[in-house]
Amino acid sequence: MSFKKFRWSQVYESSEEELVALLNARKIDSERVHAEAGGEQPEQHAEDATTIWCAEGSLVVKSESTNISLQPGDALRIDANTPYSVHPGIANCVYYLTRQ
Repeated sequence: MSFKKFRWSQVYESSEEELVALLNARKIDSERVHAEAGGEQPEQHAEDATTIWCAEGSLVVKSESTNISLQPGDALRIDANTPYSVHPGIANCVYYLTRQ
């Protein structure tokens, strides 16, 4: 099980529009997810490698004993067959999922 956190934006106050433009420019197919504050998305177990791109708000990705926080401008690559769940922060969040 492996994770790689990285910045998709070089500016502190990145926006969802900036992320969408980046994904479109790179021809990356993605799925937009809006998650409610204090909620939890069901555990995922993708067969393919997955990247979570944080666009708005904040979230924590949990997998077994690992917790990784993401803010707008952050992304997290998750290896294939790694179970994980997404936990939105104190405000609603928007993130994009891509699978390779």
